[in-house]
Amino acid sequence: MKIKFKIKSYYQPTPKKMRKIGDALLGASQFLTGYSIVMDEKYLAFTCIAIGTIGKFMTNFFVEEEELQDKGFT
Repeated sequence: MKIKFKIKSYYQPTPKKMRKIGDALLGASQFLTGYSIVMDEKYLAFTCIAIGTIGKFMTNFFVEEEELQDKGFT
């Protein structure tokens, strides 16, 4: 199975591997954001929030190739 990045696949099921990557990215960014706030690093905190949110959002665009063929999105 190949994993594809397509705009039309936003509402299709996200592959398990990509969900794990997105969740790990979001968790790490939350940890780093908390640390940045405690250490009074505003710009680092905003950067970590943005990277985590955008990264998690982008994982929704990944879909397994078989899913695309079954739904007619190829």
